Amino acid sequence: MKYVFFGLLSALILWSVVFLRYKRAQFRSLNKKEHPLWFLYPAAAKLTDLFHRLFSGNRNGKVRSMLKSLYVKENVEEEAYLYSVKKTATILLVLIGVAILGSLVCFFRGGGDLIRTLERNDPGKGEQSYELQVNYRGREEEIQLPVEEEKYSKEEILALFEESLDAIEKEALGDNPDQEHVSRPLKFPYQYGPIQIFWEIEDTEIVGYNGEIRAELEEGESLLLNLFATLTLDSVSRTYNFPVVITAPEQTERDRLISGILQSIEETNSIYEKNIQLPDSLDGTAISFHSPKEKTAIVILLLGLSVVIVLAFGYDRSLEKKVRERREEMMIDYTEIVSKLSLLYEAGSSILKAWEKIVSDQEKKGRERYAYKEMKLALEKIKSGVRERDAYAEFGKRCGLHPYIKLGNILEQNLSKGTKGMKLLLKQETTDAFEERKRNARKKGEEAGTKLLVPMILMMILVIVIIAVPALMAVNL
Repeated sequence: MKYVFFGLLSALILWSVVFLRYKRAQFRSLNKKEHPLWFLYPAAAKLTDLFHRLFSGNRNGKVRSMLKSLYVKENVEEEAYLYSVKKTATILLVLIGVAILGSLVCFFRGGGDLIRTLERNDPGKGEQSYELQVNYRGREEEIQLPVEEEKYSKEEILALFEESLDAIEKEALGDNPDQEHVSRPLKFPYQYGPIQIFWEIEDTEIVGYNGEIRAELEEGESLLLNLFATLTLDSVSRTYNFPVVITAPEQTERDRLISGILQSIEETNSIYEKNIQLPDSLDGTAISFHSPKEKTAIVILLLGLSVVIVLAFGYDRSLEKKVRERREEMMIDYTEIVSKLSLLYEAGSSILKAWEKIVSDQEKKGRERYAYKEMKLALEKIKSGVRERDAYAEFGKRCGLHPYIKLGNILEQNLSKGTKGMKLLLKQETTDAFEERKRNARKKGEEAGTKLLVPMILMMILVIVIIAVPALMAVNL
């Protein structure tokens, strides 16, 4: 795993260095506070351009539409490109952080403690399996190494056989009352505590190795069947049955490695010792054992990749949030805009003069509001030669909100069909705008009340607990 992190970190650093000056002049004038990752932009720009060349048809029209709304511009190619570069730079930074963190974890924890001895289980507790990292012939291998339990002496084993024999015979009889009245299937145990048991059946046509009674006997008829058992523990066996010959399966390289280690352990250690010494070499080649690497590095890699995926697919959420805030701001400003238009128009100003007045007053205040930016853009188009009615209609479409679309249509009709009834339309629109503003205020108030409901319930439960617990304790006393 360490090579994965080291390779990833080296590749990222090399990429950043090689393309350090790529389109650097384009990013030199950026505001460092708005673009804190500016130093990664050249490398990110190269990745972005490469991605666009490979996937030329994969252009996000939704992002461009949102950028047009936020920057109040027709051509947002530069902003869209900078946005893509910024996203790529963020992903690059996450990958670099993951590579550095993973490399540090592998460096400080990777090798594990050097192990020279392993401890056996006490007699009767079974085999102990150790998970070890083996460094052998220039490669690393994680293995499961089984270590036999500590052994009994021969005298202890024979005494244990005698103590266990009655219980083994009773278990083999199963549901039969005794050895002289066997009519139900036998249940051969193959292990009793630490003792291995092998069964031999004199005639398998009478009883099978699964304990099934195969002989068909008439009432009153009986057959004598001798069963033999072999009880084996460590290297000591006592025949009550016959041993079964087992052939080892074809071994893989990993199996041969484990088998060689076990054979070396068996040759160099006494079975009666608590601790066993691990070999220093195998087949003339140095071998070492270490505790397994911690899985922290893998977790870091997976978390890092998850963050990259979330960034890649969820980065546009910030734009969506800004667009929602833009809509809310424009809905708040609409009432003020339409009321000013109505007042100025009733005072004798033309729509264009009233429009210019509103934009001019807003610029003097120095407030950057989206609705007034859209008005300013429409005014600039009119001055550049676009027909006034077309500019108003396009203004409504660009705002993308029903009240503004409606206002744009009213102003367009005013220029197309004449000014008759214009005052009444603007006045009615002002009234409707104030009513809509009231409804929105009530709606926000209801939403705020709903959000406060959960904390209120929690506070009520806390108050009940504070009051009820002392009362109940007083009653119990």
